[in-house]
Amino acid sequence: MHTAGPKSFARIRDKLRNEDPNKEVPSLTQLFEHTRKRTEGRAYLDTYDDTARKIEQMKNYKSPEDGNALVDPFTAVMNKEHAGYVRLYGKGVSKKMVKTLDGGEEPYMISGGLMESLKASIEVEKTQLLEMRKEMEEDHQRKKAELEAMRNDFNNQQANLEAKMRDLMENQLAGVR
Repeated sequence: MHTAGPKSFARIRDKLRNEDPNKEVPSLTQLFEHTRKRTEGRAYLDTYDDTARKIEQMKNYKSPEDGNALVDPFTAVMNKEHAGYVRLYGKGVSKKMVKTLDGGEEPYMISGGLMESLKASIEVEKTQLLEMRKEMEEDHQRKKAELEAMRNDFNNQQANLEAKMRDLMENQLAGVR
């Protein structure tokens, strides 16, 4: 049994790939070992002996010298897959999906045409957003200039009004004397 809890194998695989400095997909052996780690001090229902033995066999595995194909130690130690079941990929993943994923150019199971279409639409939206941002910046600058002009006009009117009030007060004071 794995100890990953409700976290899917795809999420764990992606996390391990992101942690790798070369961003390489982890091997089945690395994934098996990572999803079978035990927390110290915690009680488990089953024993760890068989799992620990298999991990040790995977670490000590030496591929045959006569074969040119690289064999993942996980495949050699765990033996043959059951029909329609692929270990360490989660529920609903078939061998065909894994071959498509491993053999395809795309890191995910999306067709190249669809990916190009998505990239093109994203570029169009990006261009539109940049244009909108430029228009908003220009509008902001224009409004800022209008506000400054209104402020200056208000200050001029206030200064003129104060000057007229002073003149009126001086004229009234001069007329009272």
